[in-house]
Amino acid sequence: MNEFLTRHRGTPPGLNGEPWSRPEARIVLTYLILASAWIVGSDLLMTTSVFDKDEITVIQTLKGLNFIITTAILLFFVLRRAYDGWRVAEENRRVVIEQAREKFRTLCSHVQDLREEDRIRIAREIHDELGQLLTGIKMEVRMLENRLADREDRTLNFAIDKLVEVSELVDETTAAVQNIASGLRPSALDNQGLGTALIDEAGEFFQRCGIPCAIVVKNLPDNLQPALTTAVFRIFQEALVNIARHAEARRVDCKLSVRGSVLILEISDDGKGMDPSSIGDPKSLGLMGMVERAESMGGHVVFLPNPGKGTYVILTMPLLITQCETILPE
Repeated sequence: MNEFLTRHRGTPPGLNGEPWSRPEARIVLTYLILASAWIVGSDLLMTTSVFDKDEITVIQTLKGLNFIITTAILLFFVLRRAYDGWRVAEENRRVVIEQAREKFRTLCSHVQDLREEDRIRIAREIHDELGQLLTGIKMEVRMLENRLADREDRTLNFAIDKLVEVSELVDETTAAVQNIASGLRPSALDNQGLGTALIDEAGEFFQRCGIPCAIVVKNLPDNLQPALTTAVFRIFQEALVNIARHAEARRVDCKLSVRGSVLILEISDDGKGMDPSSIGDPKSLGLMGMVERAESMGGHVVFLPNPGKGTYVILTMPLLITQCETILPE
C-alpha cells in the first residue's frame, strides 16, 4: 500500500499509464471513428450505385472530394475546440493582468500618498524646528553683538566683525532651510492654492534653468481637494524637470483651466521634441510616474511628441472640489 502511494502520489489524472483517460485522446478517437464511418459509408454508397464504367472516374473524384471535405470538417472541429480553449485562456490572462495592474495602480497611489505625507511632515519639522533654532541663534548673536558694540574697547572690533559674519551665515542658513522646506512641500500649495503654487514654481524654474516659463490660470476654483492639487503640482514639476534635462528648450508655455467638470493642464515647449519610443520605455521613470499619478486620480496624460518643434503635454483630471458645509444660525 505504501509503495502504491509513493508511486502514484502527485501524478496528474491521465498520466498514470491510462492514455485513454486523457481528454485529448478521447476527442481524437471520437473524431476518428465518426470520420471513418462517414468516409467508409459514403464510399460504399457511391460504389454500389455505379454500374457504368464511364462513371467510375466521376466516383473516384467524388471520393477524393469526400475525403478532403471530411478532413476539413474534422480539422475545423479540432481547431474550434483548441481556439475556444485559447480564447478562454486569453480572457483569463487579460483579467489577471488587469487585476494586477489595478493592484499596482492602487499600490502606487498609496506609496505616493505616504511619500507626500512624509514630505509634509518633514517640511513642517524643518521649517518649525530648525527655523526656531536658527531664529534663537540669530537673536543671541545680535544681543552679543550689541553688548560688545557698547564697549569702547577697540580690541573687540575683530570679535564684532566675526559676529556680523556669523549673523549673515545664520541668515543664509535660514534661507536654505526655507528653500529645502519649500522644495519638499510648497507652502503656497496649502495656503494660497494650486494656481499660485504653479506660478511660483514656474518662477523658480526660470531662476534655476534660465528658461522662461509663462503660465496662464483660468476659471480655477478655490476649494479643490488637496489630493488633486498635489497630483497636478507634482506632474507639473516632473514635466518641467524633463524639459530642463532633455528638451533643450528656450521657452515653456503652460495653461491651467477648467472646462465643465474637467481640469486641464497644458504644457508645451519649443525644444527638440520627444522620441515616441521613450513614452513606453520602462527606463522613463519620470513619464511613468506622471501617468500613474494621473491615473490614480481618474485622469490621464497625453504626450504629443513633435521632433524639431517641441513636445505638447496634456493632463486631464476630473474636477474634485471639497464640499463645504454651511452652518445656519440658530
